[in-house]
Amino acid sequence: MQYLINTGIILFLIVWFILGAWLVARYSVLFGPHKDDPAESAGARSFGVAHIIAVWIGGAGLGIYFLFR
Repeated sequence: MQYLINTGIILFLIVWFILGAWLVARYSVLFGPHKDDPAESAGARSFGVAHIIAVWIGGAGLGIYFLFR
């Protein structure tokens, strides 16, 4: 049973890191200035990016923690 759980965690981490790489590759499109909302501040964008990074690091950290637990 433990091997099945570890396999699931490894698959999750692979998908999680691929998602992270995709976010980095599409950074300017996803997190750049919004064409429809020129009044959006740089602070609002940086808060959104910081939130996404925190969630990504947290998800990766939990996956690694439970993998080696």
